[in-house]
Amino acid sequence: MKTDNRSRYLTRSVGRALSILHLFIAGEAEISLSDISHRVGLHQSTVFRLLATLSAAGFAEQNPSTGRYRLGPAALSIGQAFLRHSDLRQLAEAPLAILRDRSGETVHLATLHDTDVIYLEKLPGLHPIGLMSSRVGDRAPAYCTGLGKALLAHQPEEFVREAFASGLRGYTPRTITRMSAFLPELARIRQVGFAIDNEEHEQGVMCIAAPVFDSHKAVAAISIAGPADRIRGGIRHKDLTREVLAAAEEISSRLGRVASSPPPDGSPARPAAGRRRAGRPGR
Repeated sequence: MKTDNRSRYLTRSVGRALSILHLFIAGEAEISLSDISHRVGLHQSTVFRLLATLSAAGFAEQNPSTGRYRLGPAALSIGQAFLRHSDLRQLAEAPLAILRDRSGETVHLATLHDTDVIYLEKLPGLHPIGLMSSRVGDRAPAYCTGLGKALLAHQPEEFVREAFASGLRGYTPRTITRMSAFLPELARIRQVGFAIDNEEHEQGVMCIAAPVFDSHKAVAAISIAGPADRIRGGIRHKDLTREVLAAAEEISSRLGRVASSPPPDGSPARPAAGRRRAGRPGR
């Protein structure tokens, strides 16, 4: 009886629109109109109108290259509103604060969405500079940020090739703009367990980033960011790298990752905290 009472207030068109959005949660990133129609059991003309409404509100968008549909930026905003109250951000809060206090530099927490990273948290450094433009909720290109590269390193190569098929734009003279150089960079990151943004996104800013894992996959990344001349090379660079890796390991353990097990994607396991070797700055 209670279910019947609730059903009186349900709106059919809203329910249909939500059923379309749910396809993107459970399925691939982009879906054709005919495939959506088949999966939700609605005529293509009805699905087209629903997609037009969702697109106008920013919850869906059509890829001009493929004609397929994908989630729009408004869906991300809803997701970010949820993440602001999610376990990930809350569980990372203390390790990020410790990392910021120990390093004195700005720290970030971000997740990957398609070709971008989205900043979930930013704790300004103890000696802030005016170079960094990052803000919570902002997006940045994944291929030229330490956070993004740390996450892309744990994606299939086919995903990376397809995601950046249109090319790698050069933001600074140091940006890696050739796929033939980018894929080996991701392989190196998988091997050493951390990524470097060597002034590849913003001139004068350098980042050291590491992925965060739950029990299944890389779900986020954290980073230290600051003036390149304050981070690059020497003992401090190695110390900061160890701090980032230790913080990432702590957050991962809070999310259910067993530290001694290899990443579920089959990439090499990261060394235990305190015994990792800091590599040279990235290209």
